[in-house]
Amino acid sequence: MFRPLARLLRLPNKLAFAGLVRGMAGQVQLGCVSALLRCGALATLGRFVRVEEIARTTGLTDIDMLRSLCELGVRRGVLRRQGDRYRAKSALARALAADPTGPMASMVHEVTTYHLDVLRQLPERLRGAPPADHLAEFGPVVAKSSRIMDHWLRGWIERLLATRRVRSVLDLGCGSGAMLACVAAIDPALHGLGLDLDEAVVADARSLLAQQGLLGRFDVRAGDLRDCDAWPARAYDLVTANQNVYYFDADERTELWRRAREHLTDGGCLSIVSAMAGGPMSDYFDLILGSTTGCLPLPTVEQVESELQSAGLCVVRKERLIPGDTVYGLAAETTC
Repeated sequence: MFRPLARLLRLPNKLAFAGLVRGMAGQVQLGCVSALLRCGALATLGRFVRVEEIARTTGLTDIDMLRSLCELGVRRGVLRRQGDRYRAKSALARALAADPTGPMASMVHEVTTYHLDVLRQLPERLRGAPPADHLAEFGPVVAKSSRIMDHWLRGWIERLLATRRVRSVLDLGCGSGAMLACVAAIDPALHGLGLDLDEAVVADARSLLAQQGLLGRFDVRAGDLRDCDAWPARAYDLVTANQNVYYFDADERTELWRRAREHLTDGGCLSIVSAMAGGPMSDYFDLILGSTTGCLPLPTVEQVESELQSAGLCVVRKERLIPGDTVYGLAAETTC
């Protein structure tokens, strides 16, 4: 024991080596979770199971490699082993085993595929290579992972609806359709429409609404919000834009807010929920967004407030939704 310790103490750059090991440990752990999730194995690990049963259930054929992956999971604290059977152990693994297709699963998928692609290609991007069209492959994944904000978004929407009469909702960039499902659960009298650019995302949103018996009260259409013809002809009591300000530059956002104002009923409200620049994760996401075709850096909350004012809207409510981070809810009306 003492000789290996003595050799370790003589290691050059001991602190750098320790930092490397710590960084690799986190990457290996999340990579293990991601591999178990994406191959379907994690969905079987809500209880103790043998690798042969995992293979039969998932269609995996390399038993030895599957066992090695499960053993790695045990060593990294992701899985627990009892004899020759394995089960999810860590809080993250247990949550994903219980819900292998939910927003947390989609975020793991996004971080370990899309984000790693961006970081791998970043040196070329810094040398002038154009952004890549990552959303062509990962658009539906991003739409689902954005639902990780549902808890804070629902609370914000509940507080807005408690202070005003709302019967109709227009959701700009509706993504998975979760916000429409959220308002439907809050008030059975509400109806509305979602718009999104991505046809695959629209199909997923319609599927979600259909599963919850909401098609009829709510609909989803494909369309580019920059195109006047994509907007409906009627006005709505509440217009929402959630987690999508980075798809537009400042001038486009101002025009978007102006069109939203034109689609508000008298006394209607525009609600915006988004991460803004200046938070602990903003610099990281700016690298991801800046390397993705069709995405732009996050604005500051002050920039968005100025855009709303230029569009003829007045911010009547502003909340930081997540303590310690710059995720804001803004509510704006035509009169203060």
